Amino acid sequence: MGKPQFNPMRDLVSGAIMAATSVPQLIAYAETVGYAGYRGLATAGAPLAVWGMITGGPFMNAGVTSITALMAKSDLNGEQYMAEHGEQAYVELVAAYSMYVGIASFLLALVGFGKLAGYIPKSVRTGFKWGCALGVLVSALPNGLFDSGGKQVKALVADDGTFGALVAIFKTQFPQATGAVNLSGFIYSLTHPTQWSIVPTIMFVTGTWFVMNGKKMLPKFLPPGSEVILVTAAGTLFSMHFDYSGGIVGEIPAMDPDAGIAIPGTDLKFPVEFLDYQKILDAPVADRMGGWVSLAITSLLFAGVNFLSIMGICSGFESENGIPWSAPQELAAQGGSCLMAAMVGSAPVSGSMSRSLVSRM
Repeated sequence: MGKPQFNPMRDLVSGAIMAATSVPQLIAYAETVGYAGYRGLATAGAPLAVWGMITGGPFMNAGVTSITALMAKSDLNGEQYMAEHGEQAYVELVAAYSMYVGIASFLLALVGFGKLAGYIPKSVRTGFKWGCALGVLVSALPNGLFDSGGKQVKALVADDGTFGALVAIFKTQFPQATGAVNLSGFIYSLTHPTQWSIVPTIMFVTGTWFVMNGKKMLPKFLPPGSEVILVTAAGTLFSMHFDYSGGIVGEIPAMDPDAGIAIPGTDLKFPVEFLDYQKILDAPVADRMGGWVSLAITSLLFAGVNFLSIMGICSGFESENGIPWSAPQELAAQGGSCLMAAMVGSAPVSGSMSRSLVSRM
């Protein structure tokens, strides 16, 4: 098959479809990182544009993924930091981490890490992806079953004698096992169905079923991902016109009128708002990691693990579509997009398997 020929109209339509089908993921993964869901929408475009200018894969699609969201939140102990310092400070901390992951990606490209990564067993890569997928499920399930999502579950767990005692033990005896707290909320959610909120649960179950099976029922002429667009639109309309008690993305704050990138020859601007770079540099990410050496090691590990996803996607396109790829080039794409992610206040980004497959379709 090889690389497809350039077709502006087809690419424009594909880009619009990709943007629409990515909305639920962008919101969900932003909330997985720990900040407001709208930030996932506001910060997605710029890193993806940088990725597109560097990558050699015509189908490669990138952004914050389940892996990068969970790793960033875990490495930074984001829940505790945001509770102590507020959301804006946490966004700056996450942005600083993205910057160091970007730098680490370029360093790995220079030392030839791509060749070394090729020797990692496939079972290890598969297991890691499955683990991250389960992590997303554990983190996201309460948002689908309860009106106030994770906050409500934490309160219920704290009030429960058995679960509350277990969480207290983990927090005091095993403070690094932050995932155990989320897992306790997940188990509590599954074992207490009488406390589920009716409307969010119905929407959650129905939406999940339709996304998984809707393709079989929809007309063949509709583009891939139409089931995602329809579910998102239906849920949005329902929350707008009915007394929906569950969580919503909420009102998106207005952008600074002086912010954005001007389009030459027009009065238009790309709606991109950049963080103050000095605040990114001053963010205490090194202190959070236990020192500069620990930050360097953690950033390199993050960048290396991140690249495994990209390698798996590129290898699949090479074997199925005959599209060659270059490890240094894709590492550079990862590095450049992570640096841009830092500038706009996003978590580190990586190649997205699901979005890349839709892009190929």
